[in-house]
Amino acid sequence: MGDRDDLPYIVIERHETNVAPFFWGALLGAGLALLLAPRSGAETQRELRARVDRLRSTAEGRIDEAREALADTVDRTRANVQERIDTVRDVVQTRAMQAREAVDTGRRAAREARSELTTRLEQAKRAARAGAMASADEITDDLVDEYLDVVPDVITETILEEPRPEFG
Repeated sequence: MGDRDDLPYIVIERHETNVAPFFWGALLGAGLALLLAPRSGAETQRELRARVDRLRSTAEGRIDEAREALADTVDRTRANVQERIDTVRDVVQTRAMQAREAVDTGRRAAREARSELTTRLEQAKRAARAGAMASADEITDDLVDEYLDVVPDVITETILEEPRPEFG
């Protein structure tokens, strides 16, 4: 008999794949839960509805707060952008007015210079006819040089007088 004790042995177990014990356990647990529950089903439903309503009102409140904050941010941004647009528009209008004034000043200076040149040219012609020492061509060249010196100075001084605005 000692020889048999040393031999390895095999154990075979059989398991049924029946789900009936699971359902019996679930039914028993549900029954115990109903018996031992501190509230009735109607009370539990009312409490669940109240909690859902509180959660809904809290979520709606937060959504309304976020909506108001977003609207305030949009309004502030819109006002800021409009203010900057107005500032730029004012600067552009000021620059356009300065440019018009500069052009008008240049035109007046050109008219005055032309008038003066015409007057001097007429004087030079009369002097040349009268036999004056200087020729009409020399006098005309001198007058044209003076004219070219006067007009650019007037326009340059008018444009360079205003400092540039700073945006920030």
